[in-house]
Amino acid sequence: MKANRSMIGAAALALGLAVTIQAPAQAAEAKAADARVLAAQKIMLQYGIPTGTADGVSGPQTLRGLCTFRRMSGIGTSRAPLDTKTYNTLVAYAKKYPRITDIPASSYLGNATYLVAQETCQAMVYVKNNNYQKAMAISTGVSGHATPNGRYVIGSTDRGWHCSSLYPEGCGTHNVGRFAYISNFGNMYNRRHITGAVYVHGSTDVPTYPASHGCIRVTVTDSDWMYDNVGTIPTYVTGAY
Repeated sequence: MKANRSMIGAAALALGLAVTIQAPAQAAEAKAADARVLAAQKIMLQYGIPTGTADGVSGPQTLRGLCTFRRMSGIGTSRAPLDTKTYNTLVAYAKKYPRITDIPASSYLGNATYLVAQETCQAMVYVKNNNYQKAMAISTGVSGHATPNGRYVIGSTDRGWHCSSLYPEGCGTHNVGRFAYISNFGNMYNRRHITGAVYVHGSTDVPTYPASHGCIRVTVTDSDWMYDNVGTIPTYVTGAY
């Protein structure tokens, strides 16, 4: 019995030593992975890509940012976690392009200035004269009310808050937005028509997944930015969530 206990004890000790030896390596690997995510987040935020906060945690906001960057850099369209190819491309871009407006963009169906709402990423980019100008978080239509893919021309801005005649239950009083003084009741801010009953409009709720009844939601801040910077230009909706 004593011999058996000694053998069991030795085995347990050996196992304990193995765990002790491996644990620091595993911890270092996890720390390195977090550091890479943090570095990637900081680069994306440098470009204004919707990414959330730079905290080293790869949550839904980070995945939206990574998808947006992959699309912009031409390495694919995916909400997958950070991989080596995406990380290396981010680092290379950060060295070459200080600002998002330095990043070149291809013409889209013959247009050098355009908007593209990418449903897979739940993000929209504005390109002017073949250079990226801004990347914006969006939320498109839920299943059954999907935002239709296609080519459109975005309309002029109907400033302030407006109430959807189809979904008035979501309307309320707002005090956010530069033009809330014009009209402060509704659920669509600075609405801009693209097709049928579908608008690009500001909202106080722009999650990382489809949540609208077909419209393309942007943040109130981005909606005000669009008023100043985006005219009636070709607008494309592409992809699927």
